[in-house]
Amino acid sequence: MNCCFPFLKTKRLPGLALLLASSPWLNAADAPAPDGQVVTIKTLASQMKYDIAGFKVLPGTRVRLILLNEDEMPHNLIITRPAPDKGLALAQAAWALGEQGVARNWIPDDPRVLAATKMVGPHAKEELVFTAPAEKGDYPYVCTFPGHAMAMNGVMSVVEEGVKLTDGKFQLFLGSWVKLPDFSKEKPLREGPLEDNLIGWKFDDYKNEFGIRFTGKLEVKTEGEHFFRLTSDDGSRLRIDGKGVVGQDGTHPANEGKVGRAMLTKGMHDLTLDYFQGTGGAGLFLSWQGPGFQETWLTKSRLDSPMPDRQQDENNGLPLEVRDEAVIYRNFIEGAGARGIAVGYPGGVNAAFDAELCNVALVWRGAFMDAKRHWTGRGTGFQPPLGFGVVASGLNVPFAVLEKTDTPWPAPPKDLPNGDWPAGYRFGGYVLGKAGIPTFRYTFQGLRVEDHLEADAASLPPGQQGVAMKRVLTLQGGSVPAGLHLRLISSKEIKESSSGVFALGEGISLRVPGGRLRPSVDGMEVVVPVTSASGAARIEATYLWNL
Repeated sequence: MNCCFPFLKTKRLPGLALLLASSPWLNAADAPAPDGQVVTIKTLASQMKYDIAGFKVLPGTRVRLILLNEDEMPHNLIITRPAPDKGLALAQAAWALGEQGVARNWIPDDPRVLAATKMVGPHAKEELVFTAPAEKGDYPYVCTFPGHAMAMNGVMSVVEEGVKLTDGKFQLFLGSWVKLPDFSKEKPLREGPLEDNLIGWKFDDYKNEFGIRFTGKLEVKTEGEHFFRLTSDDGSRLRIDGKGVVGQDGTHPANEGKVGRAMLTKGMHDLTLDYFQGTGGAGLFLSWQGPGFQETWLTKSRLDSPMPDRQQDENNGLPLEVRDEAVIYRNFIEGAGARGIAVGYPGGVNAAFDAELCNVALVWRGAFMDAKRHWTGRGTGFQPPLGFGVVASGLNVPFAVLEKTDTPWPAPPKDLPNGDWPAGYRFGGYVLGKAGIPTFRYTFQGLRVEDHLEADAASLPPGQQGVAMKRVLTLQGGSVPAGLHLRLISSKEIKESSSGVFALGEGISLRVPGGRLRPSVDGMEVVVPVTSASGAARIEATYLWNL
């Protein structure tokens, strides 16, 4: 059996003006541009920024870079040799040109310049074709117009391709479908190995009305978030380790692809790709990309366009970085309400506090928040967390006095007046401590409550790899009423794995001494009885994410 792709021809890039640079930069206009990677970078109107913070290329590949200036000011783009300063030193060399700067497009005669556009006027574009360096690494790009480089910069990462599929197999099924069937319940007509472990087929006898299940293994070299781009004509669905990642079901033509993401640990993972062909055109394209490697095609045919970047979405492109100090983002946050206060903590964990309900609404790991939605033109809508492993508490107040242990938790308050809080609550802001970490303050029935979270690697069990966040609540200033309980989470996915330890799914657990699992309107909930000692009460809870 010969497995290949007889369908969907890829496009050829037209001839382009060539601007190559090694040292110094050279201008070779009207040279032809062979096939390669196409990258489009836009300037953001009135923001003095590029629309993407970076892109990836393969070593030695030809790159066609299109700079679209949508601003009212002129801008250029210079790619430099690796430097920790994001190209600022090179920009300062350009500024030193003084009166000669305009005539030279603010491009200095400097060995650090690898490739450069001329100054691009408002609402104009420039195309740049160059060969990516053979050496892997991060190569900054920067606008050298005086004063722009501090904010107008990014990174071109030269990275290798990822690993390809291993142990690839196929099963062929015959049938007429408009949606993907469950192939596990169908009897295959043919099955066998994939040629070169590349997904594809060539069936001389079957042009229409068939389906294929492709299976294989993918080796992940570095744990982290991985992206999969899938498009097909007709329906398709990708699963990794049995979990759905991305799909395009139904009858339709192929397009530029839909992107799904999956958090994958180091090691081997099972891939299952289901596909069906109705009538007419046929096609199937699948690629993946992850930490340290460029978009890598798992199908024999590939698309010309690069994998869509989250940062190119109109509401994404300004990620907030967390380093040695906490970062606080106050805005409309998805899952934390219109008075959300998100905190990115040193140590790779994050939380969002709902200042209306006086409760921690979300915790998650990885990337923090993307601020572009609310930065550009005071954009509307709620911004979701940028990372993964999100744990939502279930929107409600944190404390309630229960008559009995099985008394239902009060329903969440509705339609609170603007600037008001639920009955018995009043938000009191937050104070900043070490490394800028906030402690949230509010009152509940006369008790002063402090709610503090931070990364806590010491909470990990011995030998366990992962990240942890400890939450400590203290209550003082009055007598603790009988029957007072704290509710930490309500969800359908909770299971008690041992006393005081609750599995939340996807390798996430919650540890809280004295915690009880009980039914709730959302499925199950974890509550903790609150008892006082010497006129004060203290509750500790720890969230753990396994690697």
